[in-house]
Amino acid sequence: MWKGSDLFRRLPALRWLYPGMRVKRYAALAGLGVLLLAWGLAPLLPPLPQGALGPALALLGLLLLVGGIRAMNRSFLSALMEPEEVPERVYVRRRLEKGPRVVAFGGGTGLSRVLTGLKERTAGATGIVAVTDDGGSTGRLRLTFGLPAVGDLVDCLAALSDHPALPRLLAHRFDRGELGGHTFGNLFLVTLNGVAGDFAEAILEANAILNLRGQVLPATPEAVRLGARFRGGEEVEGEVAIRGKGGRIQEVFLVPEPQEVMPQALKAIREADLLVLGPGSLYTSVIPSFLPKPLREAILRAKAPLVYVVNLMTEPGETDGYTAYDHYKAIAYHLGRRPNVVLVHTAPIPEEVLCRYRAEGRHPVAFDPRPFAVDGVRVVQGDFREEGPLAQHDPRRVVEALLKLV
Repeated sequence: MWKGSDLFRRLPALRWLYPGMRVKRYAALAGLGVLLLAWGLAPLLPPLPQGALGPALALLGLLLLVGGIRAMNRSFLSALMEPEEVPERVYVRRRLEKGPRVVAFGGGTGLSRVLTGLKERTAGATGIVAVTDDGGSTGRLRLTFGLPAVGDLVDCLAALSDHPALPRLLAHRFDRGELGGHTFGNLFLVTLNGVAGDFAEAILEANAILNLRGQVLPATPEAVRLGARFRGGEEVEGEVAIRGKGGRIQEVFLVPEPQEVMPQALKAIREADLLVLGPGSLYTSVIPSFLPKPLREAILRAKAPLVYVVNLMTEPGETDGYTAYDHYKAIAYHLGRRPNVVLVHTAPIPEEVLCRYRAEGRHPVAFDPRPFAVDGVRVVQGDFREEGPLAQHDPRRVVEALLKLV
């Protein structure tokens, strides 16, 4: 090892002098440029060059100074990214930093699609994600490690990441061996938790590693489960069991009642320009994302307008027969506050799409503006479906409508 390495470790600022850094040569070039510039322009510095030599030296010095600084910048930036990408990256980042601060609540596909749209309009997006899922890979990891659900968190982290290849990487699902059924993203968060020893700290590290345009936070860093009380009085615990039970849900709750939420989530709500609920599964994604008491209290105190994005389709075993007004009333009941605005898709859905969903027992959410008018709630109607074979919200259309409310 190089003899001076111990000194460089003790004095980090001296690390710029490491051999091979490609910095010293350009700093010397810039320094020479400064000297020549000063010599050429300062008439009091003896011996003073006569005639055109002084201006020529000044010009040469200026060229060396600019060239040295430019070369140093390229040397710095080439260690991080292609220098040609820098102007665009800086422009996009600075433009997005001026965007509104939006906090979106939910889970699964619905929230990740909203975050995908917000990423293109602002760097001030915060996703607060429900962590009660207990099915599939997430459910197995919950049982093994005693963690909150990680699957929806991974989807939202991928949605806000600045790297275009990351969503596919995090979504990669292993198909054999002991890892069969698990996604890389789920294992990534579990690994971070093991290293950090704390789930909240693991999430903050994931935000930093993945270079997000905004932040993604769990509704609570505690391993809670979702419970539901049905109209007949029966109580069921666990998301999978709730969906399988069927029947009219009266209310949902967390077991046990969480005592901890992340301070970053409370700060984001307090400083938000807009609060968004949904879209997503009403009782198993959207409502659980704000059930922890500190989050509900923060939303009740928030000055920002609150918008609820209603699902396009009903969900079997959860919202069978629900209208848009039924969805809205369930949100208001659990939150203790009416949304200021409700966003509803009212455009026709192609028959071939409806047939596909009808076979699954899913139907368009019916909308009647009259009960909303009685409650004095503003409704934003429009075509918010993404073109294609699925009944999903279009991130761009939804976000465009949302940001008009800021």
